[in-house]
Amino acid sequence: MGKRNVWFVLIGLAALGTAWWMPAEAQNERQLHQEQQETRAVARLFDVLEGSGARVASVEVRTRISLGKLSGTEEMKDLAAKWADRLDMPLSEAKWTQSSHLFTYQVPANLYGVQLDYQVTGVPRKDGIDTYLVLSIKGNRDSLPYVDLIQNKHEQALKQAGFIPQFSTCIRGLYNVKLSVDQQEGKILSIFDALHAKELERLQDETVVSISGYTSEWNSFLSLNGQARMNLQVATHRDSLNGTWITAGTPIITAEY
Repeated sequence: MGKRNVWFVLIGLAALGTAWWMPAEAQNERQLHQEQQETRAVARLFDVLEGSGARVASVEVRTRISLGKLSGTEEMKDLAAKWADRLDMPLSEAKWTQSSHLFTYQVPANLYGVQLDYQVTGVPRKDGIDTYLVLSIKGNRDSLPYVDLIQNKHEQALKQAGFIPQFSTCIRGLYNVKLSVDQQEGKILSIFDALHAKELERLQDETVVSISGYTSEWNSFLSLNGQARMNLQVATHRDSLNGTWITAGTPIITAEY
């Protein structure tokens, strides 16, 4: 993956870390609209990838929410344990790691073939610890319904606490043939056509093609240079053994491809 792609991921992760507090009526309306859009985004990405001839192999949804500034590590551990319990994570699997620049409370779990990774991370500052909750839910084609079920359960718990979580979605599929760069570009553009998406950025080399753009099929987006809207990224790369992988993400791809 090129350096510019890395910057796309870093920019996107920073933007996805924001959570808003809103009045009750506005919050409920936004939540309902967002739930409908997220469900449609996951379903549409799955459909268009398989419609292009790929077989979906994996899906990941993740979110990152600010929990505010805490006074010390004991307060952070206590809050992390409370949220882990609230999200039904197995506290017996909890691990605490600490360095000079990052504190991490982590609980891994596996449920119905779905891999869950719960983390509360803390960045020490002079006036306290900036704390974030990070959730990652990974599954495959067969466990996709359980990915959706677990995501919805976690969303409801976060919303009950007053947060509006913003989940990113990343779906990976495989073509069982080694496609040329031109063929890879054609597959990506067919997905853009299916989603009525406009191309904004393109990166490619001898084996990899990545195209980013915007579709009006869902409203969430990132701002590029404070102007252009981006909420879709599709990338392909040729595998020397398996064929050609394709990865689609909204608002961007947040995993290596």
